[in-house]
Amino acid sequence: VDAPVPSTHSRLAAPRRPGLGPGFVRLVADTGALLVAMVAAAVAQALAHHAAGDAPVVLGALGWLAVCLPVFVVVLGGSRHRLASRMQTTVAQQVREIVAPLAASGLVCLGVWRTVAAVADVPKPPEDGLLLTGLLATVLVAVARAGVPARPGARTCRVLLVGSGQVADRVSERLQAHGRVEVVGFVDDDPLDPRGRLGSLADLADVCEAHGVDHVVVAFSRVSAERMVEALRSVQGHLPMSVVPRLFDVLPATADSHDLASGYPALSVGPTALGLWHQWVKRAMDLMGAGLGMVVVLPVMAVTALCVRCTSRGPVFVRQARVGLRGREFTVWKFRTFTVTESVPPPEVLASGEHVAGPFPKLKHDPRTTSLGRVLRRTSLDELPQLLNVLTGSMSLVGPRPMQPEFAWDFGQWALRRYDVKPGLTGLWQVSGRNDLTYEEMCRLDNLYVTCWSPGLDLRVLARTARAVVSGRGCY
Repeated sequence: VDAPVPSTHSRLAAPRRPGLGPGFVRLVADTGALLVAMVAAAVAQALAHHAAGDAPVVLGALGWLAVCLPVFVVVLGGSRHRLASRMQTTVAQQVREIVAPLAASGLVCLGVWRTVAAVADVPKPPEDGLLLTGLLATVLVAVARAGVPARPGARTCRVLLVGSGQVADRVSERLQAHGRVEVVGFVDDDPLDPRGRLGSLADLADVCEAHGVDHVVVAFSRVSAERMVEALRSVQGHLPMSVVPRLFDVLPATADSHDLASGYPALSVGPTALGLWHQWVKRAMDLMGAGLGMVVVLPVMAVTALCVRCTSRGPVFVRQARVGLRGREFTVWKFRTFTVTESVPPPEVLASGEHVAGPFPKLKHDPRTTSLGRVLRRTSLDELPQLLNVLTGSMSLVGPRPMQPEFAWDFGQWALRRYDVKPGLTGLWQVSGRNDLTYEEMCRLDNLYVTCWSPGLDLRVLARTARAVVSGRGCY
């Protein structure tokens, strides 16, 4: 008689076969990155003392740092368990998550070093070497972790969506845009569109087993909460899960998760910091950033202006009206990228090609764009003159998209808060897909920026801008 086939739930819950699992691989990756950081710090310290060729000096500095290796490995290992439920698809995400553990490790080592040096007759530890080790390890450990797959031999993290609809579709697009995430499909009982459906909610555990799912993302479904919870319990504790909250429109990525009451987790969002002091801080950041940016890109702007002048007829710059702080109009400057200066395509041009998904009348391949203009728009170099707008105070480095007057007031009352702050040279809309996003998504992102603004949010958007420019996503 054939033995009964164990249920999928029991297979998920069964102990893993012996082998080098992803946890061990990540431990090795962390240790290797830390060792490289320590060797580099020891060599740099020897260079600072003009003794790079002196092996005893290098080995002595490395010996001091190697004593701290177990502390760094243990603290990083402890933090890794807390992050196991999160998908970390980029180096930037990894950096944010390991800064605190590495800083804590460094402080522990420094405290122990100082105590030992005060009690025993030993040389003072190389504090500058420890600091340099922490800085190098932040980058190297992040790169190493980003390169470790969710499963041995896998190149991507395989994700299954629970639920379907518009939100689930957009989540799927955003996840797969990272390149290291593969959305295998979704499970739902009553989807509007059955394409990509791998089963019902009752089949969740079977689908996860059959398709080698690494992570479950819970989006919206039309089924009752009770049925959803019952389905999720079949994989709870066996696979990491991420839940998209119903009220995600008012929740920034920095929302604080905590225990509101015993057994009731909650996400909290603080009030917007738009007081006078914070406005001064934001203006100071704008002046320093735009001033430094102008110094760096001035030669690029000069070459670009010369190329625009030599490759097509017309002015080098175009002026366009935009609506800014408190609804006041101002003028932005851009390098000309069209054979004509009008930014809105006339009806006959709009009827001639494929429209973008964004909120404004625009073509993916506008026939009026010059050859140089396509390069400038793809690299966002046409926007560089707007640094002058930042310096003069009509724009900010980061903020909502500056709107043209003809589209400036086509919003619901809630979305008009975008005019409580200055428009930005970059912003959440620009780094999240630009013209590939819908009108509603643009409004939501701009409103989210205004209601959840902080200096840290500005810094994160600026850091993501470089990646958005390189990818060119949504830039037409």
